[in-house]
Amino acid sequence: MTSVTARSLPTLGVRLAICAATALVYALAVDMRGGLLWGLAVATAEAGVWVCSRPQRDERPVGAAQRMAYVAAVTWMNVVWWSLAIMLWRRETPALRLAAFCVVSSFLVHAQAFTARSKTLLLIIGGGSSTLLLLLCGVFNDFPLSQRVALCASAIILITYTAKAAQTNGQQGRALERAKSEAEAASQAKSEFLALMSHELRTPLNGMLGLSQALKLGRLAAEQRDQVELLEESGRTLMGLLNDVLDFAKIEAGKLEIAPIAGDLRQLVDRVVRINEPQAREKGTTITLRVDDSVPAELVFDPLRVRQCLANLISNAVKFTPFGQILVRVACEPAEADRLRIKVSVADTGIGIRPDVLERLFTPFVQADAATARRTGGTGLGLNITRRLAQMMGGAVTARSEVGKGSTFVLTFLCDLPVAKLAEAEPVSPLRLLVVDDYPINRKVIERMLTPLGYEVAEAGDGEGAIEALGQGDFDMMLIDFNMPRMSGLEATRRIRAERRWDKMPIICLTAGVMDDERSEALSAGMDAFIEKPIEMATLVSTIGRLNRRAAAG
Repeated sequence: MTSVTARSLPTLGVRLAICAATALVYALAVDMRGGLLWGLAVATAEAGVWVCSRPQRDERPVGAAQRMAYVAAVTWMNVVWWSLAIMLWRRETPALRLAAFCVVSSFLVHAQAFTARSKTLLLIIGGGSSTLLLLLCGVFNDFPLSQRVALCASAIILITYTAKAAQTNGQQGRALERAKSEAEAASQAKSEFLALMSHELRTPLNGMLGLSQALKLGRLAAEQRDQVELLEESGRTLMGLLNDVLDFAKIEAGKLEIAPIAGDLRQLVDRVVRINEPQAREKGTTITLRVDDSVPAELVFDPLRVRQCLANLISNAVKFTPFGQILVRVACEPAEADRLRIKVSVADTGIGIRPDVLERLFTPFVQADAATARRTGGTGLGLNITRRLAQMMGGAVTARSEVGKGSTFVLTFLCDLPVAKLAEAEPVSPLRLLVVDDYPINRKVIERMLTPLGYEVAEAGDGEGAIEALGQGDFDMMLIDFNMPRMSGLEATRRIRAERRWDKMPIICLTAGVMDDERSEALSAGMDAFIEKPIEMATLVSTIGRLNRRAAAG
């Protein structure tokens, strides 16, 4: 019944218009009194269906009595329309009898909409209309017997073919329902698999990248520093491949969201350019950045996704530009009230792209050719993800290229103007932190990152250990893993927030997962921020500082 209601509600306006037009035509062309009475009857029928479908509209459970009331309302609706067919038939005018035949036939067609959804309504609408059609053809007329037989035979043919069509529609409808259920189950399984793989892959990556960052803080010989940087670069390359696959899956599932915040666009672009400069220098290529004076320093945008788009475009330009030049230019123009359209062009003097390849370059898993894929690596997802992220931010990505002369990629996206500037915060002072993670290497990585900066770090291996540690000492902040045995970070946070003495303590979720459902659960449980694994030292320190300032202000 809920499914039937969901299909019928969007057509309410059309049905009311048809009812009103039918009553008006009957009143003006056939019988004024009969048309008005029928119009009143059909109005009560539509009102009855509307009232009886209220539980379904409010998405409340439907009881047996409510189902019976809904069936009764639909039955009354059909009786009213059948009465119209009888009224037309009784006029004994060929045209009006043909009209009656059309009315009954239309309800036979209408019955097919319920084939795969409600056998009860199918029986009422289809069975009642079939019975009425046979009665009109074989009983309620003064035709000779031979003509009645011919009419009934024609009616039986119509009913048979309609029933066969209804059976086919029912089979197809049920097949579609099964396919939908299987697709939803497969999508859920894929999401769970992605969450698991993200956690399992990011956890060892966190140890590798975290320790390499911590090692760089110490005194290293030139050769040792070079080896550590190579280790870190390899880890980041693997992380980039993992992120591409996960982002593509999230976009396909419609679960990737844009999260705009106030930020410095100029600084962001400059950092992306600087990150790519060492690799460009090795190839004899120079990168030049030009930012128009009209571009505000502070705008409201999603820095993560903008950085991702820029990194894809600039790193591609570096890959395919040996001994050349790359020009990155940032400009803006008014888009609408309090919004700007940012335009970032990345032009290189590299090898260029053939026209046939350029047409399909934004297709997932497509690269220029097999040799390029082997030489430069990558998944072939970067440009597809970049274009789709740009579209989600109200923009686009376009490209033009000429073989041997280079390529130009243009990224556009919308930004909001900030409402007000936040006051600069004071530097953070050392804090006493509790780090909770079931993976010892992760705890050691965070300790190695924060101890040289003056932070005091204590450790716990799961949620129960975290609660026990909080009861034995005073902590300014807690960093806790989302997934842990015995007691997860989610359950531990709920219990901690239930204690009045800890309800204001900032809690940072350390997660190797990327699913929005996990983040929603964490926020509902009382966590204040997220840090994705592998942990970036800059992100870790800035997040701790931000929450510490907020806690101090509160």
